[in-house]
Amino acid sequence: MQSILLFIHGAGESHKIWENQIKFFSDLVAVDLPGHGVGVGKRTIDEYIEYVKKFCDERGLKNIVMVGHSMGGAIVQKFALDHPEYLKAIVLVCTGAKLRVTPLIFEAIKRDYAQAVELITKLAFSSKATSEIKEKAAEEMKNISPEVTYGDFEACDKFNVMDRLKEITVPTLIICGFEDQLTPVKYSEYLKNNILNSKLEIIADAGHMVMLEKPKEFNEVLEKFIKELGNR
Repeated sequence: MQSILLFIHGAGESHKIWENQIKFFSDLVAVDLPGHGVGVGKRTIDEYIEYVKKFCDERGLKNIVMVGHSMGGAIVQKFALDHPEYLKAIVLVCTGAKLRVTPLIFEAIKRDYAQAVELITKLAFSSKATSEIKEKAAEEMKNISPEVTYGDFEACDKFNVMDRLKEITVPTLIICGFEDQLTPVKYSEYLKNNILNSKLEIIADAGHMVMLEKPKEFNEVLEKFIKELGNR
C-alpha cells in the first residue's frame, strides 16, 4: 500500500509553513488545524488529535507518515501513542516530549499581539535567516487570531509524554535545527534516547523553522527516510 505524507503545523501557524515541502513531495496532505484557517482553535493536544483522526477517517487515510512541527510534533507523538494503527512512521520536527512555554510569550500575546509575533519570530529563526523569510513568517502568524495562538501555547504548556516515549513503536525520524532556541537540540536528543526505533538529524545554520530556513537539507533528510521505509 502506498504511504501518504500528512503534515501538521505548529502553534500560531498554518499549512503554509510547509510550502517548500508541498512543492517537493507528491502524495502529500498538509492540514490546517481548527482556527488556523476556519473554525475555532483548541486548547489541548488531545482535542487537536481528535480533529486529525476525524480528518484521516473522512479521507480514508492509512499507512501514514505523519510529520509534525513543534506543537504539531506533540500531536504526532500522542497520535502515535493513541492510534498507531494509522501510521507507517512519524517525523518529529523541532519539538519535545514536554513543551513548557515561557510566561513571557503568554503575557506578550495578551498585551500586544504584534509585539508577541515579533518576539516569537526572533526566537524562531537562526542568526543566518534572511529578513525576508522572517517577515513572511511573521505576516503569516498575524493571520492567526491572538485567541487561537494563545490556546495553542496553552496546549503546548500542558503537554508531557516524557514517561511514555518508550511506548512509541513506529519508525521515527527526529529533525531539529542546531540553533533552535524554542525547542533546543537537547529536546530532540531526549526523543532520540527514549524512542526505540528512532534516528536524529541535526541541521546546521537553522533554528526552530528549519523547514523554511533549510528546505533543501530538510527535504533530502525526509526523502531519504521515506525511501528507507520503502525497503522495510
